[in-house]
Amino acid sequence: MPGLKVVALISGGKDSFFSILHCNANGHEVVALANLHPPTQDGERSEDIDSYMYQTIGHTVIPLYEQALGLPLYRQEILGGAVDQNKSYASPAAVQGEQDETESLVPLLRKVMAAHPEVNAVCTGAILSDYQRTRVESVAIRLGLVPLSYLWQYPFLPPYAETSLLDDMAAAGQDARIIKVASGGLDDGFLWENVASYRTKTRLVRAMERFGIIGDGAALGEGGEFETLAIEGPWPLWKNSIQIEDGDRVIVAGEAGAASLKIKGARLVPKEPSSDFSYEQLRKPTTLDDKFAALALKLKFSVDDTSGSSDELSEKKEALSSASGWTKQTTDTCTIISNAMAEGASAGEQMTIIMTQLTKDHNIKPSSIAFTTILLRSMSEFGAVNLAYGSHFTTPNPPARVTIACGSSLPADVHVSLSVIVLHDEVAALKQGLHVQSRSYWAPANIGPYSQAITMPPSPETQIPQLVHIAGQIPLHAPTMEFPEQGYMSPTQHFAAQATLSLQHLWRIAQITHVTNFLGAVAFISSTSFVPASSRVATALRTWKLAHEVPVTDAEDEESEDVDVWDRQQFGSTGTVKTSTQRRDIVNASVPPCFVAEVEGLPRDAVVEWASTGVKGCEGAVQTKETKEGVCTRQTLDIKVGLEEVTMAGWVAVDSVDELSKVEIPSSYVCTVYTTQILPEAWVKQRQPTIVPCYRLWDGQGVKVAVVVTYRQQ
Repeated sequence: MPGLKVVALISGGKDSFFSILHCNANGHEVVALANLHPPTQDGERSEDIDSYMYQTIGHTVIPLYEQALGLPLYRQEILGGAVDQNKSYASPAAVQGEQDETESLVPLLRKVMAAHPEVNAVCTGAILSDYQRTRVESVAIRLGLVPLSYLWQYPFLPPYAETSLLDDMAAAGQDARIIKVASGGLDDGFLWENVASYRTKTRLVRAMERFGIIGDGAALGEGGEFETLAIEGPWPLWKNSIQIEDGDRVIVAGEAGAASLKIKGARLVPKEPSSDFSYEQLRKPTTLDDKFAALALKLKFSVDDTSGSSDELSEKKEALSSASGWTKQTTDTCTIISNAMAEGASAGEQMTIIMTQLTKDHNIKPSSIAFTTILLRSMSEFGAVNLAYGSHFTTPNPPARVTIACGSSLPADVHVSLSVIVLHDEVAALKQGLHVQSRSYWAPANIGPYSQAITMPPSPETQIPQLVHIAGQIPLHAPTMEFPEQGYMSPTQHFAAQATLSLQHLWRIAQITHVTNFLGAVAFISSTSFVPASSRVATALRTWKLAHEVPVTDAEDEESEDVDVWDRQQFGSTGTVKTSTQRRDIVNASVPPCFVAEVEGLPRDAVVEWASTGVKGCEGAVQTKETKEGVCTRQTLDIKVGLEEVTMAGWVAVDSVDELSKVEIPSSYVCTVYTTQILPEAWVKQRQPTIVPCYRLWDGQGVKVAVVVTYRQQ
């Protein structure tokens, strides 16, 4: 994959320069630097301004970076203030004519793009700040640039140490000095210390521990505890270092114990070419974390490596869903409109009509939609559908979604079907979204108008835990947004590796949104595969089971002779280090329900896609119960709410649609039906379900079934 041409946003701080190293290490080329600085007032420029978005302390040194790195530098004044102070940001905001300071990025980046037409990406040093990241992403996407944030969630990636970023900076030879302290027990004794030195790092951690704030990015200055100025780095990125003499640094006392350095003068010192550092030596977080690396190793010895295609599809599927569509169900918090279809010559045209009917005929605000299911006849039409669909979502945090292709299982002349969960106005105003559009080591960036997850607000009336709707996850390698190569693995081993990677994506999204339990999961598999379906089904179900059994524990830092060469190359070492930044794992008392659905195709021709809904704020015991009820197998997820045990969700598998009338499901529960057979019209009219036509289905034991009905409280 060809590398990107990158403009690097720099503030002078440690993170923006370390992100440049990671851009180069990932095969991209940084061709220009860009910086925003305080405006001139009455002929003078303030040394530091109170900005929510930009570091401005030490800005007088910024011009030297052009020669220090040998890259052209472009600068722009910061205009406006923090008008929009929401965590997420999507578009320009104006209050009484005032411009948001975020929009100062627009003319700056346009200036760079005019001088460097080849630029197609922008990098930033965002680590844990949604506020900064979402604003850079908003501007970048509007200008057609790919946002890169390789430091995103860095402390929560292997080796799970809050100071791992500082350790890696020290190992690479980056020298950034503390030039401002503002809180966390830091005094002016920290000023001009190398933030990545062992002595300074130890002092920072001790100071944060005394205030009880270690583990949330404080040791990295993520809460504004301190600011830094980079003066040195490894060759070949740094051609000159920056030297500031003792007499050119003046301590300026601030309010409430804050202190900073005013830089009166600085000069460049040429660096000698050196081979001490190479981009290949820069440590990158491993693709699989400890839990999933251990899972992958266990899975490797249990996958069915048999060949052949005796269990593959032998006949074309018939249409399985009703052409009428547009079923509707209303709960206390939302309205579910399912199976929306429209006439039209193409999928794009049909989606345009569907979205118009939703917004105009049904008076639905796109910002109130929390989750969507998009069914396509062919995945080749996804681009046109995405364009028609995405044009309606202009506010932050668009819906999470699952997209699959159903082929001829859709009715004749139907190219696309849409189902939506629409929150009532009072609920929609309180929903929260996770919408990461930057490439990173954490999980795949969103490509298109969808969020990784939408979290519902708590319901004080029912005391039911909050639902977290998570988008379907496919096995993209997060830094490159490409599928991992097969390498030395057999096709079955490659499928297992991809099932593991995509499930880790689901897990990381759940952890960052504070999910405590999954309601269950469906593993979609594509009908086009060289691996027998029986093998893929068994692998998917075992992956889900192992994920709930494999704990995050300390592991011996030794390589097993059984570790595959491809594992080392693609996923790195499986050694583990457990520290305070490891997030709480998601472990139910028993394994939540899971089943497998075979469909025509998945986004980008993926071989597997995991979809699930999580819950957060669950304080009671959670357990899965399985029962055999005559014609069906039922699994429920039961939660202790006060003194009562409540069924939060469940699924029922039956061998024939003729048995659906015998299946009892509370009328207040929301249903989604995965089916390989035409559903009885009377049953559909009564239940108003979302219908997902599938080629084949398997229950949690790997037994082929005709229908799986999933249901949950909403």
